[in-house]
Amino acid sequence: MAKVFKKTSGNGGLTLYLGKRDYVDHVGAVDQVDGVVKLDPTDFGDRKVFVQLACAFRYGSEDLDVMGLCFRKDIWLQIVQLYPENHKPALTAMHETLLKKAGDNAYPFSFEIPNTLPCSVSLQPGPDDKGKACGVDFEVKTFLALEKCNPDEKIEKKDTARLIIRKIQYAPSEVGSGPKAEICKSFMMSDKPVHLEASMEKDLYYHGEAIPIKIQIKNESNKTVKKIKITVDQTTDIVLYSADKYTKTVLNKEFDEIVEAGGNYENTLSITPLLTDNKEKRGLALDGKLKEEDTFLASTTMLKKGIEKEVLGILVSYKIKINLMVAGAGDVSVELPLLLMHPKPEDDQDFEWEPPTEAEMKVIQARRERQDKISKLMGDYLLKGYKMLGDCCDVCGTILLQDKQQKNYCVSCQELDSDVDKDNPALNAQAALSQVRERQLAAQSPAPSQTPQLNETPCSSQASVSVPQPRPEHCEGAAAGGRALLLPPAVSSPTSPVSTTAVAPTRPSVCPQSTALQPALQEAEDAVLTKLRWATTQLQSSVSLEASAQLCNLITSCANSLRSLRELNQ
Repeated sequence: MAKVFKKTSGNGGLTLYLGKRDYVDHVGAVDQVDGVVKLDPTDFGDRKVFVQLACAFRYGSEDLDVMGLCFRKDIWLQIVQLYPENHKPALTAMHETLLKKAGDNAYPFSFEIPNTLPCSVSLQPGPDDKGKACGVDFEVKTFLALEKCNPDEKIEKKDTARLIIRKIQYAPSEVGSGPKAEICKSFMMSDKPVHLEASMEKDLYYHGEAIPIKIQIKNESNKTVKKIKITVDQTTDIVLYSADKYTKTVLNKEFDEIVEAGGNYENTLSITPLLTDNKEKRGLALDGKLKEEDTFLASTTMLKKGIEKEVLGILVSYKIKINLMVAGAGDVSVELPLLLMHPKPEDDQDFEWEPPTEAEMKVIQARRERQDKISKLMGDYLLKGYKMLGDCCDVCGTILLQDKQQKNYCVSCQELDSDVDKDNPALNAQAALSQVRERQLAAQSPAPSQTPQLNETPCSSQASVSVPQPRPEHCEGAAAGGRALLLPPAVSSPTSPVSTTAVAPTRPSVCPQSTALQPALQEAEDAVLTKLRWATTQLQSSVSLEASAQLCNLITSCANSLRSLRELNQ
């Protein structure tokens, strides 16, 4: 989880935790609101702890809430009791994460948002306006009270903790064909008209996306088209408490395109309506705004079948108007509808949050330990007079140090990394996964009844070796050791048999050895084989990750030593 949202009440007894603040309306259903409240019941007395989710429409600032008047209307409200415990939702992955974050004495809760409720919309305040903006918002609030719903009971502000959330809607995956409009207009003192046709490639565009408009003009009149003017209007329809409807222009752009009398024109003009160009327009509809976070122009309201408009609170729509400014005659204009929405993020496609796996936690822990070692080593070298550079190592990305002789030094490559780093879970996720799988299989599988042994019986034609096959779930070090033992055996000569212990391929003798060294080399080889058999047996029955890693390193070292001894023995 990237971020946890937290709010504590003034008395310190209630702390509200949420894992996210944007909840997506998928048309069929809305994301479930999962949260946790941590309690300190020292000063609760007889009061109980409740948590509520409310969808409300605010049509006046808070400073106007005087004389018993409240410029806020609740559209939907749900309250549950947390303490004494009365609400036990089915725990989700989000709950488990928040409970670990909150610690002891934390209580989970869940809310289902009906898909009939409106999405979050706020009306942009003026430069001198203060308090909460007008519009539709969703609020999660936990509070102390004697009763669940008692209008006569006054709840102190210090006994509440609240967080604003947003209900948002992404653009549908399927986009329809673009709209098209045309007009033919005649003028006085001209016997022929002006034809205007405007069209778009699709009906839906994303916030910040350029909108291309194809324009075709056939000027059969004796007038001259001086310029083309394109505007985008936002219409806000407040249907909850009155029939208030108004329009704000969010884009006004002119193009100096001249079409002479009797001429034709065909071109594609692009526009991009943005909130940054409309920061000072009071009453402009915006996506629900969270504190200290930027937002966008409000998305188009997608009406659902069977839902009354009055429930939606605020309806937002857009239209594009194309005007031809005709000299001495007036305007020729057409309108095109526009759907403006947010795209569905790619990483949210069928996304369901899951906690890290055991292998992923192993990687995270190992990388943290490795980084701590690097930091400690760098600190030691800085105390010795080394200086830290602004460059990083090209191999591992660690910050470079420089000694007094102006020589660059990487503590990671020189002191931590080695030829067995493929077995290090901090550097290789596969190694961590293999270690976890090995431990799980070792715990499930019974211990082997017999210890695998190398067959050292001579053979007349070819050496034969019986080596325990490493399982696929073993770590890379064990696999590397097994591969070292399974190299092709040396072929014996027709006159003299070859000892079965010679498992390395036949190679040209690099350095002839005297007969006196043969017994010593054979004794060393037998000792290494004994150690290799023991390590292999222990690895198959080991259930400790650290012990397995050490056994893997031992097997790798034995395999390398065995190979070197046999090269000398040739």
